Amino acid sequence: MTFMSIPTPSDSSVSDPFGQILSSVLPLFLILIYVLPVYNTVYLIVKEKESRTKESCRMMGMTDLPYWLSWFTFYTIQNTIISFIAWAALCINVIGNSNKGLIFLYIWLFGESIFGQIVLLQACFQKSKYAGITSSIIYFGLLFASFPVQGPTVS
Repeated sequence: MTFMSIPTPSDSSVSDPFGQILSSVLPLFLILIYVLPVYNTVYLIVKEKESRTKESCRMMGMTDLPYWLSWFTFYTIQNTIISFIAWAALCINVIGNSNKGLIFLYIWLFGESIFGQIVLLQACFQKSKYAGITSSIIYFGLLFASFPVQGPTVS
């Protein structure tokens, strides 16, 4: 009776081309699914700024906290729906061996972090006509800011 030897990592090298492709495509995928919420939210906040709704609410006694909490709640609901759809799409034969809860948390937290960028970008605009599209271009353009610091030649 002979026993088969179990191959160890030193015996053979395993290459996973799907994992390599996914590591470069997943960030682009995450950026693209949030372009529309960035456009929509920045456009609506600047549109509200144009109509001076916030100033009217301030005259009636509302502080900044409920105002920004309402926008944060609006965006969080959008983000949760988008994160769930993206997570469900990834669960179909893509992340079979990963912890699905952590993947959802990663996508959801990434979406939540974009709200800070939305608040920053909306402060730069006075016209809603240009705010949405310019913010979307800036948001998408920041993807390319990571290329110089990534790669095999960077220490």
